[in-house]
Amino acid sequence: MSASVAITLLFADGGTRRVDANPGDTVVAAAAEAGLNLLTDCSNGQCGTCTAQLVCGSVELGDYDRAVLPDADRADGATLCCVSRVTAQDCVIELPYDLSEATAEEPPPIEGTVSALERVALETMRLEVRVDAPVTFQPGQYVRLRAAGSEAWRSYSMANASGDSTLVFYVRLVDGGAFSSWLAQSAAVGTTLELSEPRGSFFLRQEPRPRLFVAGGTGLAPFLSMLEAIAAREGAAMQPTTLLLGVRTGAHLFALERIEQLKQRLPALEVRLAAEAEPGDACHGGYATDLIGTLALDPATRIYLCGPPPMVEAGRSAAASAGLARADMLCERFN
Repeated sequence: MSASVAITLLFADGGTRRVDANPGDTVVAAAAEAGLNLLTDCSNGQCGTCTAQLVCGSVELGDYDRAVLPDADRADGATLCCVSRVTAQDCVIELPYDLSEATAEEPPPIEGTVSALERVALETMRLEVRVDAPVTFQPGQYVRLRAAGSEAWRSYSMANASGDSTLVFYVRLVDGGAFSSWLAQSAAVGTTLELSEPRGSFFLRQEPRPRLFVAGGTGLAPFLSMLEAIAAREGAAMQPTTLLLGVRTGAHLFALERIEQLKQRLPALEVRLAAEAEPGDACHGGYATDLIGTLALDPATRIYLCGPPPMVEAGRSAAASAGLARADMLCERFN
């Protein structure tokens, strides 16, 4: 039998845990064996939720999406815990969240009821879910949703303000998608479903600096929640904030009326739209990330990117070319 290998996990709050693992175990599986629930979602290298930093030692990476973990980041030590397998060498891995998030027991699902369901754009459904008690979360976080009787969980960001008992989601309809197919074919007002507790490290930072939000399609949802939080916070409405929203065609645009309402409450908010095809009036023909280089960005700008992995990576590259530091970029990727 192979000798066990030591994995030292360093957490953002200074907490440290040593985990003994067998060569070939994934970091996530080894941590789970030791009673730690590392943050993960897709569990197959496709979302980036479990991104961490390999401080020393080595791991072997299985298959993963190169847009989620670009080669340059990997060369700098970034790794994906769900597909990182332990080698015969001890290693140290730094995680971007507190130890308490990994040691807390997973709470039981919350039961919710569909209170509204509306097709708001080509391939996009607006879903309202009513729960018994208000849900408090960091603006930008997500929950996992599961249709009653299904084993499949899917993650969606809230588009509403924190503290509401009605949660709003924008769901992209995907052919054969486990949750979106149920939503389009079986769900109706009154249908029940299950929700997880809020999770995720992609959320609005309260800091006195300009912000740039870049959304791809339904990646707009967390930014609507963030903008609600900014509008409600005294003094925050005057901080320069730019929202770039990119979609496949003009027919994919949604929530424009709500964006206009937010602009009325946020005098310092600038919104630019982009569509790859059939852009229509007042909409850039091309990608939202094309617009980054046209902005006069303060070097202190915090940039938030949410969308498909290729869009996020294109946005990171464009922002870096515009003089923004990669350390100031927060990313949420989904397929």
